[in-house]
Amino acid sequence: MLNFLISPAERYDLIVDFSQMPMGTNITLTNYHAPVHYPGMPGMGPVISEIMQFRVTKRLSGGADRTTPPKKLKLPEPAPIEPKPHTRRREWVTYQHKLFGTMTFNAVPFMEPSQEFIEAGSTEIWEYINPNHDAHPMHVHLVNFQVLNRQPMDAAAYQADYEKWLDGGRKPDDRPVLANYLTGPPIPPDPDEARSDKDTFKSYPETVTRIFIQEFSPPTDTIASIPGSGTEFPATYVHHCHILEHEDDDLMRPWTIVRHGDRGVGDHNAGHGHGH
Repeated sequence: MLNFLISPAERYDLIVDFSQMPMGTNITLTNYHAPVHYPGMPGMGPVISEIMQFRVTKRLSGGADRTTPPKKLKLPEPAPIEPKPHTRRREWVTYQHKLFGTMTFNAVPFMEPSQEFIEAGSTEIWEYINPNHDAHPMHVHLVNFQVLNRQPMDAAAYQADYEKWLDGGRKPDDRPVLANYLTGPPIPPDPDEARSDKDTFKSYPETVTRIFIQEFSPPTDTIASIPGSGTEFPATYVHHCHILEHEDDDLMRPWTIVRHGDRGVGDHNAGHGHGH
């Protein structure tokens, strides 16, 4: 039996050999033990256990199997991760309001204007700080990235100090410093993440997850048959949790790509360091 953990919006390429299965065999893909956040309304109902069923009803066409055995496949290797000491970092805090229970990035509603301005072609590390008790599948539009590492953190202490910082008016110099709350060394990516580019990753609870975005490069060329199809700067995209109820709850924020040398209005951290 093959087991793997997959979150909403993640995709896996799996090769399954049904040729040795007797005709008429039914093979069911099941949710073995992963909990379902909202199995019914209002949050009550059975766990979704059966995902998909394969029915073996036809024999192999064309005689012998000429496909490459999985163990002999040579998959393309992603570009090596090479962060530099000055690589720009941005912090994204999965903040759950202490009274209302709403979720946001950095305690900012989705409809607020973009506050993060990124130069086209730049490389960055985004740090997703998750002091919650739930994991979140985070999806970043436009770009591919690699999971750099994860680190455990004192989530309760960070959450308490972050709320004090919010209540105190978000003074930049008083913002909690993530390094002061880390409780262990960096943990390498999961095996299924280590050799692949991603556009969705799992932000585990009480953990900071770092992703390495090699290059922000939206397509700028116009397709001849589609006038205006090239990207126009500034170009705004979003990232969000891919649990629908969390996304609807505002765990979603825009970010904006600008031309090299441009600075977005309101970007008070255009240089190196941590974004707000």
